[in-house]
Amino acid sequence: MSGELDLINQSAERLFADHVDAELHDAVAAGEWPAELWDAITAVGFERAEMTVHGVALARMTGRFVAPIPLAETILTASVLKEAGLEVPSGPMTTSFGELQRVPWARHASCIATINDIGVLAVFEGAKLECSPGCNLAGEPRDTIILGSAKPIARIDGFSADSFLERGALIRAAQISGALETVLARTVQYAGERKQFGRPIAKFQAIQHHLANLAGYTAMVCAAVDAAAAAPDLFSIASAKSCASEAAGEAAAIAHQVHGAIGFTQEHDLHRLTKSLWSWREEFGSESYWNARIGAIAASAGGKNLWPNLVARSG
Repeated sequence: MSGELDLINQSAERLFADHVDAELHDAVAAGEWPAELWDAITAVGFERAEMTVHGVALARMTGRFVAPIPLAETILTASVLKEAGLEVPSGPMTTSFGELQRVPWARHASCIATINDIGVLAVFEGAKLECSPGCNLAGEPRDTIILGSAKPIARIDGFSADSFLERGALIRAAQISGALETVLARTVQYAGERKQFGRPIAKFQAIQHHLANLAGYTAMVCAAVDAAAAAPDLFSIASAKSCASEAAGEAAAIAHQVHGAIGFTQEHDLHRLTKSLWSWREEFGSESYWNARIGAIAASAGGKNLWPNLVARSG
C-alpha cells in the first residue's frame, strides 16, 4: 500500500509542478477551463481514484499546489454515485448539498449530484443546467445552479446526507493539509532569506516561535487527515476537519505576519495559498460545526468513556 501511495504522490507532484503556475491561476480566475491540466490528469487516470487513502492523497496534492481543477470534487462525486449504485460518467464532476448555490466548478461539470438534508440524491447532466457564475475568495468557481425545466437523470431516496458531508469534509481537510505544507515551506524559506539588521529574520526568537507554531499546526492537520483517511468514521473525520479549519486561520495569520507586506502582493504566491485556506475552512462545515459533532459524540458515550475511547484510537 505504501509503495503504491508513494508512486501516486510522486506522479501527482510532478504533474502539478509541470502544469500549475501563476498564468494558469489567472486564466482560470478569468473563466477559462484548464483543459491541458485536466487532460494530463485523465491521461494517468487520477480522476478515477477511489475515495480511499489514494483519493485523499490526491486531494492533498491539489491543495499543496492550490491546483485550479475540480479533481477533488470529481473523486468525491464519483464516490457518491458508486454508493448509490449509479454509473459514473466521464469528465469533471461536482456535488451540491442543500441549496444550489456556491457549487464548486458547476459551469464546467459534466455531471452534478445534488443532495438535500433528507437524503434525496438527484443527478443532473451538467450541459442541461444553467449556471450563474461566481467564485470564492481564492478565485475558484463557485456557481449558482438554475434548474429551470431540467430533469434529473437519476434520483435516489434515502441516501445518507451525513455520509456525503463527512466525505466532503475529509476532502477539504486534505486540501487544507496540502496547502499548509506549502505555506510552511514558503514561510521557512522566506524567513531564511529575508535579512534585517544584518541577519536572516529566522535568527530572531520571535520569528522562530512563529515558525514553530506554524510547523505544529501543519503536523497536527496532516496527522489528523492521515488518521481519518486510514480509518474513516464520524469522529476521525470531524476531528480532521475541525483541526484543519482552525489551523487554516491560525497558519494564514502567522505566514502573513512573517512575510510582511510582500505576502499581500499579487506578484507573490502566498495570497493564493491563504485565500484558499480561508475559503476551504468554511466549506463542508467550519470548525464550530465539527466541534459540536465531536461534543455530541463524547456526550453520548458518557464522561467515563471519553478517555478510554481516545486511547483506543491512538493505539
